[in-house]
Amino acid sequence: MSTKALQVISISSALIGSGGIATLSLFDIPELQSQPASRSLPMIRWLFSRGSHTFPTIAIISSSSFVSLAYKALPAGDRTLSGALKHVGSTGPAGLYLAAAVLAFSIAPFTAFAMIPTNFTLIRKNEELGGARSAESAKHGNVGERSAEESVDGKDDISQWRDVSVPQAKTEKDSSEREDREVKALLGKFGQLNSVRAILIGAGGIVGLLAALS
Repeated sequence: MSTKALQVISISSALIGSGGIATLSLFDIPELQSQPASRSLPMIRWLFSRGSHTFPTIAIISSSSFVSLAYKALPAGDRTLSGALKHVGSTGPAGLYLAAAVLAFSIAPFTAFAMIPTNFTLIRKNEELGGARSAESAKHGNVGERSAEESVDGKDDISQWRDVSVPQAKTEKDSSEREDREVKALLGKFGQLNSVRAILIGAGGIVGLLAALS
């Protein structure tokens, strides 16, 4: 693939991904916080499912394209792992592309280690109130009887890769005022952590753009 095509793919995917992730924190989360937990939990569960398909793919496409660009920018004698490591931290095109790749991919470990506990707490609370991943998912499996891990695995459910239905409108049980407060706070925490994720991949796009212009 040509350098120009890789630049367009890597930079645009990183910046589009950053915008999409930021939208969750800036617009979706405040809207969900205005709803009772019985309505906000199925919505955030649906967003988790959709996001797990979209943003990891964007991060992989962007970071792998940046790595390819870094390889192309390396001098012929440095196109080995040890040679590439010499350019880590440099301000030349190869070093900048490597930094962009790390930033774009960093949303994966950040999600796994910093965000999953909060995400799984919200998923578990959704299950406890009889919520499902989507409207179609609510018709299958043992809704309300699964752990967060079992909900994500979806072994007794319709495959999330085939499920294109809308969110479940409301959990089977009504939420209490205490649960509404707890979920509102958890959504706020998710929104803050999610903003960091948007900054990371967005920074990757900006660093990649600087490399392309250098």
